[in-house]
Amino acid sequence: MDSDNSTPTPEEMRDKLGDQRRKMLATLNRADEATLDTSTLRQRADVPTGSIDHHLKLLTRWNLIEQQPDRTYTGQGGSRARVWQLTDDGVAFIEDHDDVLSPPETAQTATRVTALENRIEDLEAETRQRRQVIIDILEVISGAQDDETQKQVQQILAEADTKLS
Repeated sequence: MDSDNSTPTPEEMRDKLGDQRRKMLATLNRADEATLDTSTLRQRADVPTGSIDHHLKLLTRWNLIEQQPDRTYTGQGGSRARVWQLTDDGVAFIEDHDDVLSPPETAQTATRVTALENRIEDLEAETRQRRQVIIDILEVISGAQDDETQKQVQQILAEADTKLS
């Protein structure tokens, strides 16, 4: 992401947050506990094992979270787990940017919605055109003078009224 060590502005952080870090902040913010160990945070935020350290380092560098001095034993063997907590800046960041914990509308989603709206408009226009053709045909048929044609027209109209109501 950023190759320098400068801290981005809150707006830049919001724009660069991404789905994984957004879920990590949301998990820490919504947790009943004040702190979460790395394993619990990873599981609750559904962050892949291979990328958790990268996200933790970046959120720490941005001063949104901090590692606590005490580690916790998770009972799963291995070394004691690092423990994380939102910083005061992290809490303020979340409070100041009420949309930060919700995934933003992506360009891909917006493009798809626009395409679907366009398709609906096309289908509605096509339906209107077909209806008009049917009306024109029916007007020609209804002008016919033979009794059998008139009975069929009346039957079609009655069926159409039933289906449309």
